[in-house]
Amino acid sequence: MNGFIKRKRKIHLFGFIKKAFFGFIVFLLLLGGYEYRSVKRLEHQLGRSLKWDIPSKIYSDAAYYYPGLSIDLLEFKRKLERLEYRERTDKVEGQGEYVIKDGTILLYLRDFEYPTEKFLGFPIRIETSEGVIKSISRLDTGESLSSFKLEPELIARIFGPSMEDRTLVKLDEVPSYLKDAIILIEDERFYKHIGIDPAAILRAIIKDITSFKIVEGGSTLTQQLVKNYFLTSKRSFSRKIEEAIISVILELKHSKDEILEAYLNEIYLGQRGTSSVSGVGEASRLYFGKDVSQLTVAEAALLAGMIRAPKRYNPFLQKDSAMERRNFVLKRMYEAHYISKDDYEKAIREPILTPTRTARTNLAPYFTDYVKNEIASAYSEDVLTKEGLRIFTTLDVSHQLAAERVVKEEIERLERDYASILPKDKVGELQGALISIQPQTGYIRAMVGGRDYEKSQFNHISQALRQTGSTFKPFVYLSAFDPTRGGAFYAPSSIISDRSFSVEAGGKEWSPQNYDKMEHGDVSLREALAYSYNIATARLALSIGLDAVVDVARRAGIKSELSPVPSLALGAFEVTPLEMAYAYSIFPNGGIRAEPISVISVVTRDGKVLERKNMEMKRVFDPKPVYLTTSVLKDVLEYGTAAAARKLGFHGIAAGKTGTTDNYRDAWFVGFTPDYLALAWVGYDDNTPINMSGARAALPIWVRFMKEVVGDSKKDFTSPDGIILVKVDKNTGLLASPKCGEGVYDLFIEGTEPEESCLTRLGR
Repeated sequence: MNGFIKRKRKIHLFGFIKKAFFGFIVFLLLLGGYEYRSVKRLEHQLGRSLKWDIPSKIYSDAAYYYPGLSIDLLEFKRKLERLEYRERTDKVEGQGEYVIKDGTILLYLRDFEYPTEKFLGFPIRIETSEGVIKSISRLDTGESLSSFKLEPELIARIFGPSMEDRTLVKLDEVPSYLKDAIILIEDERFYKHIGIDPAAILRAIIKDITSFKIVEGGSTLTQQLVKNYFLTSKRSFSRKIEEAIISVILELKHSKDEILEAYLNEIYLGQRGTSSVSGVGEASRLYFGKDVSQLTVAEAALLAGMIRAPKRYNPFLQKDSAMERRNFVLKRMYEAHYISKDDYEKAIREPILTPTRTARTNLAPYFTDYVKNEIASAYSEDVLTKEGLRIFTTLDVSHQLAAERVVKEEIERLERDYASILPKDKVGELQGALISIQPQTGYIRAMVGGRDYEKSQFNHISQALRQTGSTFKPFVYLSAFDPTRGGAFYAPSSIISDRSFSVEAGGKEWSPQNYDKMEHGDVSLREALAYSYNIATARLALSIGLDAVVDVARRAGIKSELSPVPSLALGAFEVTPLEMAYAYSIFPNGGIRAEPISVISVVTRDGKVLERKNMEMKRVFDPKPVYLTTSVLKDVLEYGTAAAARKLGFHGIAAGKTGTTDNYRDAWFVGFTPDYLALAWVGYDDNTPINMSGARAALPIWVRFMKEVVGDSKKDFTSPDGIILVKVDKNTGLLASPKCGEGVYDLFIEGTEPEESCLTRLGR
């Protein structure tokens, strides 16, 4: 008993000495301004309008839905999950919730601040049947809607070295019950102390001494703020002294509300991949898929309870522990009269609903790099990592994810199925890339720059200069079909020789060969392009003039080096796939060239629009020769070099062109519908031959992708005024007669159709 009393007196004596020493040190340091520099830093931090380094966020385009639109319910659910909507079983009660059942979708849209408007969420009902939206109406008013849009998806964040993710909130945006819960659990005397709580410190010191180590914090909210922002997490007596000094000075200079707001934005609340989640604003979005202002009492209690140990009470990983901790906080709130008995009982019964967690933190890495490069001249890395800009882009995430999956799987399939013809020392090195665009706007909808971003960040779409092969040929034929060019006129039914020839080029003799090493005699231009005959195409280019071909390519948008030499017609020069995709935009656009657009607008965290990108569309060709060329490119898929597309399952109306370069170094396919265009490329970085054609290597990528994002669209290309259909003799291209042989209908620009009968060639 005496031993116990002695130990007790010893502890009391040591505690008294410790407190006295601590008080003396605090007095001296306060008097001498020991922490002056640190406090001035915090003063600056609290006094700025931008208090923390906030990563900029890159968003996709918004998604629009309307009656008559095809909808895949499984894909729609995936999209809602990526947007962190929460699934309910029978009804939606708050923003960010949905129900999908028996073809009916109940969806509570969220508030979202667009660059030009503040959208306020409301509940809707979407009725679907056989994969098509039939009707859309508001659940609250019954009003029929012509459309609705889902907010953009967050693609990526641009972090600085700290890798901290936060969404700043103002104190009046935070529900009172969340503030009450945090103060109750973390610092019950917050509004009574001056930054440090002597009673709490004494308890902590006694526990530390009796445990012979630093185990008890005893920190106020102010001290936690100071520790998180300025000091290390290392536990030591000297750190506690620093913490206390700065906290007292901070309390003398700032109101409790200012300190509480800073704390709510600073506190650590978990991880999202490699980045830390700081502040209640970002934590609300992570754990509950909603804005902090929309948290329920139960959700607020869980968030408050997590501060002590975010990992232990993480509702994604430890739902039972999270539930136990939440209920403990709710009980404390009820006992402290912060919530009523009814509120308490309702909150206790509420399940913990979390959104489906997405593992990826960057949904489109190649596109993200491309966007950062596009805006680099206007916004420095420092600005992008600190000022919390919101960058709205043209990307369609559903299309992007489909493109990534298809490229990866198809490249792996090629390496597996054609291992016997691929280089044995390059297993795993075959590259593939895909870009899709909306021709009418120039919007980039998907961009996959390679098979694996983690292994190679080189973007083959925007950075790789590759020989185009036969994908260049349509520009030769477009030039030939243009009646304003001057010289001999050509139509799709015009006849040209596909017999071998030689021509001097650069002091050497140049003689083109066909892919099949054969000659095909006299053929129509339609056949020559559909079957991709090199000899006929080269002969045509020389006939109309190589300078005219270069001019057409330039007007279409190709900026890379091009020279008027014979091999130009067969795609001997290098361009980026990005250039080629946009050059092809003239075909679905009827002669209007689209410029690449990846960024729609850039907005500050406060909603000020810094930049808004307008569509850049320019008419560069008359629509009539463009339509003739497109009609031939449709035949490429019907019976030409891309006819395998039909066997692979694509049955929609489309046009396009395969491309295979000399020695099989590059494989291409560029294809388009009236509303959508996609380009696929396959090859090795060091130009090692892949020993496969565009039809074998690139076309399957295009087919799989288009089947997923477009389906079998039956919308046809619109014929411009001035296009007529005339029956001509297949062998001569002249007006048909039963006496000449087979007659076929083909397209002409009005006024250029043949006047001579095929009979004149027969001498009749």
